[in-house]
Amino acid sequence: MPGFEPPPCTDQRRAPRYYFGGVAELSDLESGRMTVALVRDLSLFGCFVKTTSFQKGAKVKLTITDSGSHFSALGRVANQRDDGVGIEFTDLGPIDRVGLEERLAELAETVKLPTRILPSAQVPPYTNVYTSGVLVVDDHDVTRSTIQSFLRQNFVPVCGEAENGKQAVEMVHELRPDVVLLDIEMPVMNGIQAAYEIRRISPATKILFFTIHKDEAVTGARIMGAEGYVTKSAAGTELIPALRRLVQAKYRKAPPAA
Repeated sequence: MPGFEPPPCTDQRRAPRYYFGGVAELSDLESGRMTVALVRDLSLFGCFVKTTSFQKGAKVKLTITDSGSHFSALGRVANQRDDGVGIEFTDLGPIDRVGLEERLAELAETVKLPTRILPSAQVPPYTNVYTSGVLVVDDHDVTRSTIQSFLRQNFVPVCGEAENGKQAVEMVHELRPDVVLLDIEMPVMNGIQAAYEIRRISPATKILFFTIHKDEAVTGARIMGAEGYVTKSAAGTELIPALRRLVQAKYRKAPPAA
């Protein structure tokens, strides 16, 4: 890979910014509050994150991931808009900085490639694999909207959302989705209880736990016979491959049409 040359100037406003489309796990350094949000664009000095959970001036820790990178940084919210916040990196370790620079080099090469417009009859890969899609279940509005945007950007259909386990069970009964992406800690009915009911009413539906608690996800998957789990901090690199494997496995096992 060609080496990445940082901009010769230190003016952040003039630094190249690239569309990113990855996911960030953000933690407020004062309150400890955490959220997961979509990173819209990325530069050597900062990023724009689609979340309204942080006020201007807030100090945060970020872990940013996508299919080609994983790095962490400290930052502060430099500006705030209706659709998100601009975060300035204030501390980036040597290894994380190398990861950021390499990813920016890859994004710069992508921008140089000629754009090819798909004919209207041509669809992106994988879209013909799904029927009813993925049901996203999480009790945080921001997480649900972020994950749905992330899935659709990667051509993974979303058939609905639910904010607790009870609502998820009702929607599974109605929709029979291909996969339920299921948080564990939720009010009304938690993810473990919901998985039990989903297994009972729709055995063909795949269950993928999606949580910040790895130990609970492993235990829940083992007890309920779920297909696996993805931690929220690894969503940018692991979620899409995991969902595609589940849906493709389902259709490989399906009997041929008469």
